[in-house]
Amino acid sequence: MRRVLDAWFASEHRLQPQHYQWTEQLPGLCAALRANRAPTVVRLLSARAWAAVDSGLQLWTTIGPAEIRRARLQQLALPLRHVLAAADEELRDGILAALHERGDTVLECLMPLLRRAAEASTSAEWGVAGLDAVARDCADRLSAVCERPPRAAGDWSVAWAGCGCELCGALGAFLGSRSRRVLEWPLAKEGRRHVHTRVDSAELPVRHETRRQGRPYTLVLTKTQELFTREQTVRSQAAADLAWLMSLRNM
Repeated sequence: MRRVLDAWFASEHRLQPQHYQWTEQLPGLCAALRANRAPTVVRLLSARAWAAVDSGLQLWTTIGPAEIRRARLQQLALPLRHVLAAADEELRDGILAALHERGDTVLECLMPLLRRAAEASTSAEWGVAGLDAVARDCADRLSAVCERPPRAAGDWSVAWAGCGCELCGALGAFLGSRSRRVLEWPLAKEGRRHVHTRVDSAELPVRHETRRQGRPYTLVLTKTQELFTREQTVRSQAAADLAWLMSLRNM
């Protein structure tokens, strides 16, 4: 059975979004296997399913762009909910610990999971599946976001880490400055391309333009007002999500 499951969950057969729906059958299948005294098969199956979901979480909680990341994490909410329902206590504790260690982008998976579960599950099912623990972790994260002091009007610093190269070091120094808004940077074509890629892939609130005068051309980077509006949006969404969580009786 282990060999069969290894084949099912081999890297070339990793879960794709269109294949997540099968996990709806996972809790019932695991319950039937337990009833027929096959707990080892349950552990193997549920652990493989969690590993497949976890690989997606590890990928999509750490990369963007944000619109694509949110869509992928929302798709993972369904299989994660079913894996939690199918898992035994030991695996469930491990899953909850792993989720706790993820960055706050994991909220883009966990909040859709909780909202769907709230429509379909009883309070007793929440406790058995560990959703009450997920909800408490989300509430703690959202409270921390809401309690952060608002950004000062003159603070233009942007937290960011690059690839470690010299160009990313210079870009990071500019981004980290609280007062500097514009950087005029003479750079050859390959250097400009690298900086463009880093700014765009991280969706930094920075406008980049090339002044095509002299050699090399000058890359002009300008921090935008989106730095402030983005934080306000995040804070407003966190407050709304937290209010919904606190309205649940099982919190």
